[in-house]
Amino acid sequence: MTAARRRQLAGVTRAADDAGAGGVTRAAGAARARPASERIRHPTEVRRALIVEAARSVIADRGLFATTMRDIAAASEVSLGTVTYHFRGIAEILAEVLDGEMDAFYAPLVAAAAAQPDGRAALRALIDGFLASSPRARQHWVLWLDFWALSAHDGEYARRQAAFYQRWQQDVAAIFRRGLTDGTLRVWAPGEAGALDEGAAPGESGTLGEAGTPGEGGTLDEAVAEFMAIFDGMAAQAYLPGADFGPAEARSRLHRYVDRIPR
Repeated sequence: MTAARRRQLAGVTRAADDAGAGGVTRAAGAARARPASERIRHPTEVRRALIVEAARSVIADRGLFATTMRDIAAASEVSLGTVTYHFRGIAEILAEVLDGEMDAFYAPLVAAAAAQPDGRAALRALIDGFLASSPRARQHWVLWLDFWALSAHDGEYARRQAAFYQRWQQDVAAIFRRGLTDGTLRVWAPGEAGALDEGAAPGESGTLGEAGTPGEGGTLDEAVAEFMAIFDGMAAQAYLPGADFGPAEARSRLHRYVDRIPR
């Protein structure tokens, strides 16, 4: 579903709320769905979007493997049959929740990073945005951690996760590429951990290849892969209950990593 379509559905939902629908109950502990006589009939696409929105909060609060379809029905204020009509199971709902996360959480942060004055500043903006000390950021990451676990056991969701990750890789690479162009980021020469490639020509290691893409075997790919591995490791630890460090420390460590990337 496109971002524009999601905004359209959100508008329809708000209009229904103004008319007395009462909105989506997001409390994970809702006792039951509304009786049929009290429910508002929404168009099919709006009803599906309402279920996904309610499920996001329930799954983030309880965890994918502790959430039932009945929990989601109660939070959505629809019958269990309505949920099972629209979705085969909780895994499918989570996958659609993550689709929504790419529009609602991910895309605005990447756009904010792209609006920074240079590549290094954009990299720092990614760190501060995605690893924020906020309930919304925590919600985003616990949903992702559940989806990673799901993808480890299901080929369909593994392919979906790979597509999400490819987008993330492309966006990080675009920032590194921008930093190489504006002189605020440099990358390492092959086989020289921590060493700089000071004088490579376009298409050689440490610089851009033709048409602004990394050359084959070049170090831009390596720099992106290294940053992503450290970033994901920090995120996976920072949002776990009882973790040794939280998002603020994760941001601090990643900023120190960026400090070590030469200009």
